[in-house]
Amino acid sequence: MKIKKLIYSLASALMVLGLAACSPDSYDLGDKDVTSADLTEGTAFQITHDSSNPNIVYLKSLMSDRYQVCWENPQGRSLDKDVELHIPFPGTYEVRFGVNTRGGVVYGEPAHFTIDNFYAGFVDNDLYTLLTGGVGKSKTWIPDNGIYGLASGDLSYADPSTVASLNNFTPNWEPSGNYQDATGNFAKSSMTFDLINGAHITTTTFAPDGSSTTAKGTYLLDIDNAQVNLSDCQLLHSPNYDKAQDDAGWKNNIRIITLTENRLRLCILRNKQTSGEGEWWLCFNFVSKDFADSYEAPEVEVFPTLADNWKSFVMPNNDRIITYKLTGFDWYNPDGTAKGVTAVTPNNNLEDMTIRLNSSNNTYELTDFDSKTHSGTFSVTDDGIYTFSPALTELNLSADGRAVFKGNGDGTMRILGFDEANNCDPQTGALSNIVWGSKEFDDQGRFYQYMGYKFEVVRAGAVKTFSAKLHFFDVNWTTQESEPVFITDGVDADYTFTLTQPNSQPYGIYLDVVKILETHPNCDIVIKDIKVDGNSIAFDDAIIDRGLGDDGPNAARRYILNPWGATKDDGPKFAFTSTIAVTVSVKMDNGTPFITASAKSANAKRARR
Repeated sequence: MKIKKLIYSLASALMVLGLAACSPDSYDLGDKDVTSADLTEGTAFQITHDSSNPNIVYLKSLMSDRYQVCWENPQGRSLDKDVELHIPFPGTYEVRFGVNTRGGVVYGEPAHFTIDNFYAGFVDNDLYTLLTGGVGKSKTWIPDNGIYGLASGDLSYADPSTVASLNNFTPNWEPSGNYQDATGNFAKSSMTFDLINGAHITTTTFAPDGSSTTAKGTYLLDIDNAQVNLSDCQLLHSPNYDKAQDDAGWKNNIRIITLTENRLRLCILRNKQTSGEGEWWLCFNFVSKDFADSYEAPEVEVFPTLADNWKSFVMPNNDRIITYKLTGFDWYNPDGTAKGVTAVTPNNNLEDMTIRLNSSNNTYELTDFDSKTHSGTFSVTDDGIYTFSPALTELNLSADGRAVFKGNGDGTMRILGFDEANNCDPQTGALSNIVWGSKEFDDQGRFYQYMGYKFEVVRAGAVKTFSAKLHFFDVNWTTQESEPVFITDGVDADYTFTLTQPNSQPYGIYLDVVKILETHPNCDIVIKDIKVDGNSIAFDDAIIDRGLGDDGPNAARRYILNPWGATKDDGPKFAFTSTIAVTVSVKMDNGTPFITASAKSANAKRARR
């Protein structure tokens, strides 16, 4: 038979559990009891070899039918009067014959028989091949710790009252992980079966304290009943479970519940005398070491969670055409949470890029930073996947080239999130902003994060805004920035900017309002309040430097903590453990230029540093 992933279950019903212990409820022995001396070979029983195949051995009771007999033999226990053994390997084997008496089971002295030659026919079957790899080979099994997708952990339980036979074995409890030993040391243990000049087993057991012991012995499979019997070696188990059975119970009549190329499950019945607990099936779960060593967990994709009604916002019935402008970017975890990367400086013209989506005919129109238009069609799945055809054009978003606007290779993007609560239009419930993401992959080609693009909805008649952020760097040039705040064009108002990553070594803090000087060269930005960890600190707005931002001549800057200016010694008072919040008052026309002659001189000196 060709071996594939064949699940080997118990093919025939097992004996009633009470009989398996060689202790029937009652049996009439008559007037005469039986002693051990009566149970000798040739008198009470006989052992013979098959005339055509001496590897077949017959055990025959010579007692009358009134006696219930019990056999202990190389293939386990039996209550049948006549037993047929199939012994594939040469060696000397032991048999014990007993009968049940008023005082319990009485056994005679052990008898022995010899097998002279190996008979391959008895091991040329799936059970031996799956367990060992085949004649002349060996196979190592290790405890299944639950990470291979085959079992939840190394041990399973089943109620004897619900299991009449093990071919319908159904666990009633499957603890997860390394249940036999919480230290995890037992997981290093192993059990090797071989068919190399015989049937041998070697176990290496790691105890909870980290010490290990190795035992070697032999084994024999009972093919008909799917059982394994061990000699000179116990079934691999944690020392924490030693009392679950006596020595014989860890060696004989071990049930094979499942056997595939990669999975092995072996059962014993817990012994209430040694364990102090009731009878219960204990199933020990193993996995092939070769499989475990080469196992790679399948990639489980975690998806961003969207509100149930998300589609009604991005594909609305009333707002059929929505224009979005790009306001920022970040990197996002697979679940859609932002990483808060601030080390990449965006170009100063992000908001010049827009994309218009028409949900009435599913068309898009993207305008890039050079005012060039790109158009096509799009579709949206119920999972939040947009497909653009042709794919959206790639655009550079940062001077260092690390941030690039792009879709996936198949033209798709995923919605990572959007605002439809506090930031929505309270009258229409319309969408306020949205984040789309494209996948990024590591060196092994595995998806590990999204590049996310933040878009704000631009509505008909909306006023122009200027993007502004509060920037921070410490003595080690570790940077962070606030969330963008949008200054409304033509409106004098107050705005607050907040930093949220605690830092004990401030070196520079500045506020940039991008592009405002292009249309409002006489604007003013007055610092009204600075709170460090919620407490206002003293400052003098008159000495806080004014200048141009890094984004060009149209960006207005207030250098609150300037390592090269008047506030260079103020670093310690800006150390914070929770937040820094800066409130400013923006005036569109103050009557004098924002950049004075002295400010220009200070900027020139700073640029030369």
